[in-house]
Amino acid sequence: MPRTSDDTLGRRRFQLLRQQAVEDAIEKIRHAPAAEWQSFSRTDYTRLREILGDLWVHLEREKWARYVFSRLTRQDIRDILSLGGNAPGCTLSPDILVGMDAILSHSRSPG
Repeated sequence: MPRTSDDTLGRRRFQLLRQQAVEDAIEKIRHAPAAEWQSFSRTDYTRLREILGDLWVHLEREKWARYVFSRLTRQDIRDILSLGGNAPGCTLSPDILVGMDAILSHSRSPG
């Protein structure tokens, strides 16, 4: 197979893995009672998907696998949306990644 085909297949596989990881996370969040999923708008839902996809790209897969998305609360989701910014495709700075990790790993200080 030509090299470009291998590159294209690799990129497509990466996109599919990212999409599946985000879908799995969203499904867990959606079923979490504390997330109050119905209180979010379609725009929030779309933005959360984008943010989680960007986050998946930046994280080690082992770290992503340790997150318990089903334990997220409505406030956790609001905080993730706030940290992620409003523009699609925003770059996640190291500070933003640390903040999101604290939320997703449930290690931030209450308050």
